[in-house]
Amino acid sequence: MKSEFLQPRFDGTRFSEHTLPLELARDLLAYERLVLDLAKRLFLKDHPERQRVPKGFGADFHLHLERIDDGSARPLLALVAAGSLALGDGSDGYLEKARDLITECIGAASGHLPEDFPSDLLIHFNQIGSSLRSDECMEFPREGGQAAILSPERRKNLVLEAATVYERPIELNGPIVEANWEKSTFQLRLSDGTLVTVPMPEVFHPQARSHGGRLRDHVTVRGTACYDPRDKLQKVVSVDSLEIQRDFHLAARFDELRALEDGWFDGAGIAPDKDALDRIADRLVGHFPEILPYPAIIPTPEGNLLFEWSMEGEPSLDISLSEMTAEFHAFSDGEDVEESFSLAMPDEWKRLFAALTKNIQHLIA
Repeated sequence: MKSEFLQPRFDGTRFSEHTLPLELARDLLAYERLVLDLAKRLFLKDHPERQRVPKGFGADFHLHLERIDDGSARPLLALVAAGSLALGDGSDGYLEKARDLITECIGAASGHLPEDFPSDLLIHFNQIGSSLRSDECMEFPREGGQAAILSPERRKNLVLEAATVYERPIELNGPIVEANWEKSTFQLRLSDGTLVTVPMPEVFHPQARSHGGRLRDHVTVRGTACYDPRDKLQKVVSVDSLEIQRDFHLAARFDELRALEDGWFDGAGIAPDKDALDRIADRLVGHFPEILPYPAIIPTPEGNLLFEWSMEGEPSLDISLSEMTAEFHAFSDGEDVEESFSLAMPDEWKRLFAALTKNIQHLIA
């Protein structure tokens, strides 16, 4: 048996093609769980003589995505019932009541939730709407009234009606400062200096041992964390993925350079060739001598690169992306130091790194 159950509307740039990103599926799954949990509570409230709902209550209740209609993205969720639910298991009508009460809860003014909505079920909104971005919302239709709108801010406030923290997806980045092998966690230092404890799956232990303490190597953590009402990070709850980026600051700088377009310099300026940038980045990221400070990497209006080190002797490296050559220059002991390199030859990179180490270390000393 199949019947239309709900057709919410997703509004935002991501939905302009009338499609629904796959990550939103987990939000809809969380909504399905809330409908069933709330339906059970409503049944027990109407039947105070019972301690439990009837056996099999809602066991065969499933929401299916039937289609996605125009109007940003409007997925039609169909109730597909079989077995005990189709035959009548006591849940008849309570699923629809739960649906309508959830909509009223979302649309209610802060601090004025419907009396029939159990506050402990608000925790479901840690998942429902968690995939929405700041400029997106999910609209729930109301019969004869204005749609109830679930935005990231409304989702946060709903959870905080009954809890002191709420959850949201995270992407954190920083070096591994310390690892606790017994607890299988590590300390991540964020850009503001904050230390965060991150759960660490055992499969990540070898990477943590290899890159821990190397401040130039950063790990990107994607998962879920708890935040307080002021949006201060309290705890990393779960981790979906961990990714190591060696020489993070160098890699991030090359990402910025790849984004340049012609005209970047006051309407003039040639954008660096992206393929050439990739070849240079492949040779630098993960291979740059740890003993050396990072240079400032500056694009030139001609479409090339200039590496500059801010220190006595003014060492610099001019890289021609079209010719794949490099010219090193510095002042040392009152004399000019100059050396040329052909970056198209793999062995020349070893010679370049050796020359940079020798000359720049001499200037530091």
